Amino acid sequence: MARKKTFSTLPLLEYANMRIQQKKELNKTCTAELYQVAVNHFLRFTGNTEFCMKNLTRTLVSDFIAYLQNKGLATNTINSYLSSLRAIYNAACYDGLLHPAEHPFKGMKLKREPTIKRAISVTLIRELGNLTTDGSRSQELAVDLCLFSFLACGMPFVDMAYLTANNIRNGELVYNRRKTGTQIRMEITTGMWQIIQKYAPANGEREFLFPILPSSSPTHSQYKHCLAMHNRELKTVGERLNIPVPFTSYVIRHSWASSALQSGVPVAVISQGLGHSSEKTTRYYLSELDVSELTKANRIVSAPINRLFDRG
Repeated sequence: MARKKTFSTLPLLEYANMRIQQKKELNKTCTAELYQVAVNHFLRFTGNTEFCMKNLTRTLVSDFIAYLQNKGLATNTINSYLSSLRAIYNAACYDGLLHPAEHPFKGMKLKREPTIKRAISVTLIRELGNLTTDGSRSQELAVDLCLFSFLACGMPFVDMAYLTANNIRNGELVYNRRKTGTQIRMEITTGMWQIIQKYAPANGEREFLFPILPSSSPTHSQYKHCLAMHNRELKTVGERLNIPVPFTSYVIRHSWASSALQSGVPVAVISQGLGHSSEKTTRYYLSELDVSELTKANRIVSAPINRLFDRG
């Protein structure tokens, strides 16, 4: 009879793979991918694929940080890898597989570097709305999705990709963020309606509002491919408009938040619009905000872009 593995004999890789699979089953694919990358880096550092977590010490974690720094990785990237390894380690403790005298990750977090500003002005977004795409349907879709994202409080690409007719309720768009599960409700503006109607599926040809995903049950790999194609189109658009930052889907999200802040919208309402359920600045009262506050704020922020659609 095979002996049951204890934590002292269970390799980190084996336990991590179990956690990664659990995350995938919970549809937390991005978290699973981050766990995988972090573990791969750590095992490369140790040179031992059979490394057992019982051998993890503060000194080893510190050496791992130095190893990543020597490879030229950004501080925020290193922190994300440490957080992933810490989460796996904590899960093992919770499972009763480890009872450390001293937690090897205690205090092991680098000071975050300020992220590069990725927002662009409303003036540039208006130029985006006036751009002629020269018959390129994929580029036209990419531009329309950018405009829709801005009009919809900086909606992320992943949430736009999975929108269906069921998310439209009494003149509002109601959906749950795929990343956080936070429910978002907002008024559907004139511009949003026009973009939705432009791409409305005919005769049930597809489940989703926008022609982004290839099927009603896309794999994560298919989604990633669609995101890559979208960002490739945006790179071309960015070059045409001389946009001063690398133009990706997240630039619009940052731009909505930046424009809202400049318009005097409270941080709490901005956080609600972005679906940041754990924002420190709003943790005490975010859930109490009324949807009307977000609607009022978004009317102010999106007005210059909605006027593009009023002309037609």
